Amino acid sequence: MHTCHHLQWLDLSGDERVGEVVFEMDSPSSRQLATIQPPLLLLYLQSISLFELHKMSHVWMCNWNKFLIRHHPPLQFPFQNLTHISLDSCYNIKNLFSPLMAKYLSNLKSVHISRCNGLEEVISRRDDENTTSASSYQDTAYFPHLDTLELQYLPCLKSVDDGGRTCRSDKLSSNMFHDEFQSGQVIGACWSLCQYPKTISIWSCEALSSLIPWYAVGQMKRLQELEIHYSSRMREVFESESSSNNVDEGGARVFGGPPLKNVGLPQLSNLKKVSIAGCDLLSYIFTFSTLESLKQLKELIVSRCNAIQVIVKEEKETSSKGVVFPRLGILELEDLPKLKGFFLGMNHFRWPSLVIVKINECPELMMFTSGQSTTPKLKYIETSFGKYSPECGFNFHETISQTTFLASSEPTISKGVPCSFHNLIEINIEWSNVGKTIVPCNALLQLEKLQQITIYECAGLEEVFEVGALEGTNKSQTLVQIPNLRQVKLANVGDLKYLWKSNQWMVLEFPNLITLSIDKCNRLEHVFTCSMVNSLVQLQDLSIGRCKNMEVIVKVEEEKCDAKVNELPCLKSLKLGELPSFKGFCLGKEAFSLPKLKTLQIKECRAITAFTKGHVSTPELKVIDTSFGFCYVKTEINSLLKTKREEVLLFLSLMILEKAQ
Repeated sequence: MHTCHHLQWLDLSGDERVGEVVFEMDSPSSRQLATIQPPLLLLYLQSISLFELHKMSHVWMCNWNKFLIRHHPPLQFPFQNLTHISLDSCYNIKNLFSPLMAKYLSNLKSVHISRCNGLEEVISRRDDENTTSASSYQDTAYFPHLDTLELQYLPCLKSVDDGGRTCRSDKLSSNMFHDEFQSGQVIGACWSLCQYPKTISIWSCEALSSLIPWYAVGQMKRLQELEIHYSSRMREVFESESSSNNVDEGGARVFGGPPLKNVGLPQLSNLKKVSIAGCDLLSYIFTFSTLESLKQLKELIVSRCNAIQVIVKEEKETSSKGVVFPRLGILELEDLPKLKGFFLGMNHFRWPSLVIVKINECPELMMFTSGQSTTPKLKYIETSFGKYSPECGFNFHETISQTTFLASSEPTISKGVPCSFHNLIEINIEWSNVGKTIVPCNALLQLEKLQQITIYECAGLEEVFEVGALEGTNKSQTLVQIPNLRQVKLANVGDLKYLWKSNQWMVLEFPNLITLSIDKCNRLEHVFTCSMVNSLVQLQDLSIGRCKNMEVIVKVEEEKCDAKVNELPCLKSLKLGELPSFKGFCLGKEAFSLPKLKTLQIKECRAITAFTKGHVSTPELKVIDTSFGFCYVKTEINSLLKTKREEVLLFLSLMILEKAQ
């Protein structure tokens, strides 16, 4: 070791020569050397990385009293320039270092520990044997430069540290502790490793029941990002004083006297991002008294926590004070089966920066806040079903009775969507089973705000809009407009039979539909019915590809269509590709006018017989892009297609004859 004075980086990986201890600095040989030369300090060491050292049980084993050298101030301490520590797959280690050693690592910037299956604490409950307190040598804050604490896949980790919970417990009165705590001096009193980092990331630490001890929550001003994922026994993120009860494992009070008031008020004034997932015993994230310090919070994500009932918990001492999240821009709540609300107290909330809200699979969510919530920048609430206009703010309990609609005995909006069709802006469904239909018949008149539909990979879906007789209407046909729908995109919806269909009771109209794209919907046979074509006055782009059973774009209904010309006045682009069953745009005798059509693409549509059987007008169309190249339009489309079809048949016949010879 004494040949390594200037060592800066130490990286040991799977080295079988490493025994139980990496730095055994109090061995007999070390004592002998200490009589003739200064003890080893490793003042230049900056980084330690230890990987798969299966025999190792301690990183350090030393008597620190022998390594404190009194020079002229300031003092020099072992490892005082160490900035990075990384442990991975070291299965026998129980802890990283002792409380006393923590005082010497004042330049530490990052701690990363993963897959150390035997690790129970990061900082042990006691110092190495025969070591006296270092408070006489050093009076400084712990870890002033610590930026990152990452703990991942540590199944036995019960606590990050004991934090001196038993330190001086027989000597420190509650008043003395209160004075030290309020002044920010934690030397000799309680402290926690968690109160120093800017970023804390916890993944799969199944035995960890809480993260921030109650005596440290008031000292969390450096924390900026907090991530806790898949710690199934986590009951509290910020431990309350009442839950700890100020009692150590032996049952003795750590501090004498009554419980300390206001000592545990969280101070999270720099916290910007919180992400909590897979913590099934958590019932809440923050207490109400915490909110006042969350002035910098920008992003809050909570998901897959089975026991969470509220995000913010009410306290016994209620306050009518309003709450402001001045910088919170992103709020995501997903798969929280017991969530009843963000906060159930009557306080008013203001969210001046909130622009993204995602809420999904929260079946018990009946209100966001009981009091008023103001969200001036929020344009929509996003769910797995789509986007909703926050027309009622977050007080959507006013419309919650309309959450679930039934059509053909199938639920259409999944549970936990706190909105209705009245304020639906977009339908965005991917990789989901929503039943046989998306919009039931009794909801069609509620789609005034619907602007966009995107559906991808929805097994079992047969119909986008269910069309039937509305209750309370007579037997005459009803026209139903979807007035603001502008874009529809469907892909890989293999069971889809109809987008929309008209019948003797109802006709759907889409006066502002601009773009329609359909891809790989193999059971779909047509797109429009003849009676709805003239409502498509804004349709500009129509693209259909890889639909095996698609026969026509416009289906002629059994009853006779109007004799007038069917017009698509704004259609500019029509692209048809890989439609093996496609016979034509419309096979009825109706005439069509496409005055602005400039792009027509027909490729791999070998069953086509005619574009239409009636007259078709395309004054702006100059070229058709086909599988055989570009065809210049000099006559009507139908004549051109007939000619090309005859040319192709003749060419194929000649090829067959040539091969036969």
